[in-house]
Amino acid sequence: MRWDRLFADLEGAAIDEHADERDALAEDLRDEQWAALAWTDLLGGADVRLDVVGLGEIGGRVTGVGDVVLVQDETSRIVVLPEAIAAVVGHDGRAAAAPTVSRTRRQVARAVRDAGVEVRVVRRDGRTIEGPIVEVGADFVQVAAAGLRVSLPWAWIAALVPR
Repeated sequence: MRWDRLFADLEGAAIDEHADERDALAEDLRDEQWAALAWTDLLGGADVRLDVVGLGEIGGRVTGVGDVVLVQDETSRIVVLPEAIAAVVGHDGRAAAAPTVSRTRRQVARAVRDAGVEVRVVRRDGRTIEGPIVEVGADFVQVAAAGLRVSLPWAWIAALVPR
């Protein structure tokens, strides 16, 4: 009887040790998988919420990630600069990749200009300039606003929102 109890205790300890090793390996694997992810890998899914500096929280489906992040909300497509994104808010925190955009921010701004769409350019300090994009430079966009041309460096732009 005592031998049976001893072997049962030893077998239970071996099972517990094996389970602890398995759990540690699973945790290490999960940590390695997360360590390989970039924050832009969290932008996929049907309803992503982004906290954008100067603009606040926006939500929708991210339709492209690259030099710009394209977010489709209920009414329009918002062009967000990745460096203006302060946080990605999700329901379960799992990674889901969004499609890649190969067009640069200059190409996107030229396409907006060529379409003749008026935009609200949101600066990172929250101020806005409204009007059509009239020129796209190497590191800026120029907007016609209130009879003047306002040149805005990309470094200060948070988002382009169609009006």
